[in-house]
Amino acid sequence: MSDGVYTRLLALRTGLRQFERWSEQQAQAAGLTPAQHQLLLAIRGHQDPRGPTIRDIADYLLLRHHSVVGLVDRADAAGLVRRERDDQDHRVVRLRLTTAGAARLEKLSAAHLEELERLAARLPRAESGPTPVEVRVARVYDLPARGAGGRVLVDRLWPRGVSRSELGLTAWMKDVAPTTDLRKWYGHVADRFDEFGRRYRAELQVEPAAHALEELRSMASKRDVVLVTATRDVDLSAAVVLRDVLAGK
Repeated sequence: MSDGVYTRLLALRTGLRQFERWSEQQAQAAGLTPAQHQLLLAIRGHQDPRGPTIRDIADYLLLRHHSVVGLVDRADAAGLVRRERDDQDHRVVRLRLTTAGAARLEKLSAAHLEELERLAARLPRAESGPTPVEVRVARVYDLPARGAGGRVLVDRLWPRGVSRSELGLTAWMKDVAPTTDLRKWYGHVADRFDEFGRRYRAELQVEPAAHALEELRSMASKRDVVLVTATRDVDLSAAVVLRDVLAGK
């Protein structure tokens, strides 16, 4: 990686740490501990209108159950939150904000949104990598759409009954296709597709497939690409596996 990558990572980590410290100071100025601020936000941000449970809060704050119970006890005593029994299951306790707790959180949240906007403007933007603009898959016999992108044949064998001029190909990359042995083992048996995908990905890591993959990845970083195959069932084809590899999946 280049020196610039480390410079951007340092700036990002520094900015996040500065924001965290600023947030703690804002909470203390509002008469809250940082943990209470996180508690109020977790309760208010929970999507269930009935309110979160203790377990939900533990997941949000990455705390143990007994630590959350103590935190809620202190917030309850301070008049910031209240416990309510679930209407459907009285064994379940839900948490809600009091009027005072909601007012403090709203004031803090408005300030945080403004600070986040300032932080976003200061943080370095990541450089765009070789991620393709768009990679799609199509049958080789489908007529190419205008402006669809470069068409790359990714089969090892030439499709029957068509000429190169008819296909409108940008390239034919035989080396990126599965080996003959793997293709014959797969036989387009649907139950073997997952294992086929695993073996094919392994083949793409060794030469000459690895070099062909890098050439394809370079092409896909500059323009839209359509991977074409003669396979009848495109959704269970090597082209789909290759598309996912290019997409980083």
